[in-house]
Amino acid sequence: MRLDAVTVQVLWNRLVAIVDEAAQGLIRTAYTPSVKEYHDFCCAVFDARADMLAHSTVTTAGFLGIVPEVMRNFVRAFPADTLQPGDVIITNDPWVASGHLIDISVASPIFHNGKLVGFTLCIVHHLDMGGRMSTLESKDMYEEGLKIPIMKLYDAGRLNEAVFQFIRANIRVPEKVLGDLRAQLVANNVCTRGLVAMLEETGLHDLGELGAEITARSERSLRAKIAKLPKGTWRSEVLLPPLPVTGEQVRIHAALTIAEDQVIIDFAGTSGEVRAAVNCTLNMTRSYSAYPIKLALDPEVPNNDGCMRAITIRAPEGCAVNCRPPASTWGRTMISHLLPEVIYGALEQVLPDAVLGGNGGCPANEMYLHGRRREGGSFLAISQHSGGFGGSVRQDGWPTLCFPNNTANIPIEVTEREAPIVYRRKEFVTDSPGPGRFRGGPGQEVEFEVLQADLVGGYVESSVRLNGRTEGGSFPIGGRAGGRAGRGGGLWVNGEPAEHGIYRRLHPGDRLRFTLGGGGGYGDPLARDPEAVLADVREGKVSAEAARQDYGVVLDGAGVAVDVAATQALRALRQGA
Repeated sequence: MRLDAVTVQVLWNRLVAIVDEAAQGLIRTAYTPSVKEYHDFCCAVFDARADMLAHSTVTTAGFLGIVPEVMRNFVRAFPADTLQPGDVIITNDPWVASGHLIDISVASPIFHNGKLVGFTLCIVHHLDMGGRMSTLESKDMYEEGLKIPIMKLYDAGRLNEAVFQFIRANIRVPEKVLGDLRAQLVANNVCTRGLVAMLEETGLHDLGELGAEITARSERSLRAKIAKLPKGTWRSEVLLPPLPVTGEQVRIHAALTIAEDQVIIDFAGTSGEVRAAVNCTLNMTRSYSAYPIKLALDPEVPNNDGCMRAITIRAPEGCAVNCRPPASTWGRTMISHLLPEVIYGALEQVLPDAVLGGNGGCPANEMYLHGRRREGGSFLAISQHSGGFGGSVRQDGWPTLCFPNNTANIPIEVTEREAPIVYRRKEFVTDSPGPGRFRGGPGQEVEFEVLQADLVGGYVESSVRLNGRTEGGSFPIGGRAGGRAGRGGGLWVNGEPAEHGIYRRLHPGDRLRFTLGGGGGYGDPLARDPEAVLADVREGKVSAEAARQDYGVVLDGAGVAVDVAATQALRALRQGA
C-alpha cells in the first residue's frame, strides 16, 4: 500500500478507533466504577520500536507522558526479540510505570504473520493493592501495598498463576481487582485483533513507515507552534497548602524556557521529598508537565510519541517531583495535578490567551469507603466529584468539570449501590465561581450519611481527599489576566471541621460534608456583560450582593433587571479608584 497523505490520515484515525474499541472492551468487562464510570485508565498501541502511535480518547489525558515511558521500560526488561505470541508483561512499580502502586500496567506484543509488529498497553487505577487503605498518611511505599516488579503474567500463553495468587492474598476485594485485571487483558486482546485486522485489510507488513510518519507529523506540528513563540525563560513558583497529618508545605518552582522549536521545563528549586504520600515519580511529573504545553499549543493533534519530542522535563533527583524509592506516592496527584497550573503561571507571561483559570477540583477529589458486611464480604467503593472549571479568554468555566485529569464523575446511585451510604446533598455553591470577564464555573457541596447496616465492627472506614486550597491560602484557585480566585473548600464530619486525606471511622447516622471550590475567573470582572451577571443571579450562581461587590453590577429593587445608570456609575468609581 502506498502511504500518501490521505491514506496516512485514514489509517491514523483507524489506530485511534482501534484503541477506543479496546477501551470500550475494558469498560464493558471491568468490575469497578473506577473503570466503568470514573474512566481512570488508558489504552494505547505502539509500533515495533515501542513508539506510541495512539491512545484512547476516553482516558485520563495526563497519561500522555507516562505511557511511552512504561512501554520503553517493558522492552528494556524484555527485549522485543525475546518475546513470543501470548506473552503478557505486568508491573505496578511506581518508578517504572505510572507513579503509584494501585495503577497496574499490562502490555502485550502483537504479532502478524510470525513477525512482531507492535505492542498494546493498558493501565488501570485499581481500587486496592493492599497495605494501608487509600490515605495520605503512609510514610513510605512499603505501607502502601504490594509491589509487582516487571515480570511476565503470561509466558507464551501460559498463565503465571503465582502472580494472581500473590495479588489475591494481599488485597481486600480480590474478586474486583482481579476482575479489572482480566478486563485489561480483554482490552489488549481487542487492540491486538483490531490492529491485525487493519494490517490484513491494507496489506501492510508492519507499522514502521506509518508509525514514523504519524509521530513525525505530530512532532513537526508542535515544533512549528513553539517556533512562533517569543524566546526566553519565564518562571512560576507556588507554595502548596499544608499537607494533612505532617503539616509540610511543598514549594514548586518551574522555569519554562522556549528555545528555537522546543520547550524545556526545569523544576530545580522545588522542595525535597516529604513524609506524606504525595511524592511524584519522574514519569508522573513528565506527563502532567508536557500535557498542558500540548493542550495550550497544539490541542487538535491526537496524542502520540511525537507530541513529547519537543518537550524536555528536568527535575533534581530526590525532590518532590522526582522522588526516590521508597518514597510514598499514593496521593501523587496532590502535586502532579497542580503542575499545569504552575506551568500556566509561567506561560501566561507569554501567551495569556492560551491558559485557563484554576480548577476548583484540582487536585482531584476522591472519596473511598471500605467495610465488611457480615453477609456479603468486604466492600470498597470509590467516588469522585469535581469543582468548577476555570474561565478562559473565550468563555465562562463549566460547572463541576475536572481538569487536568479528564476523568468522569461517578453517579451517586453507583456509589450508593457499592457502599451503605445515601447522599443527602449535592448542589452548586452560590458565589463560588471566581469573578472575571469570564467567570469560573461553580463549585459544589456534597453530603452523605452512613446507613444502618449489618457491618462487622459497626462502622465504615472513609477517606475523602480534597485539594486544601482556599481563597486566602498560599495557593488559591487562581484567576488569569485580572480574574479572581475561585471560592469554597472544606470538610466537616457531623458539622465539625475535619482534616482531609486520612482514614476515619464513620458509624450509622454519621454525616460527612465537603465543598469543592469554583473555578478561577479570566479577565477583569468589571468588564463582564451586566446582563450575564444578571443571568448568573437568576440562576443562583452569583448573589445580588456579589454582583455589586465583585462585578460592579447594581440590580433594581426587585432584583429582576440591571440598573444601568447605577451600574455605570459604580464601575466608573471602581475603575478610577
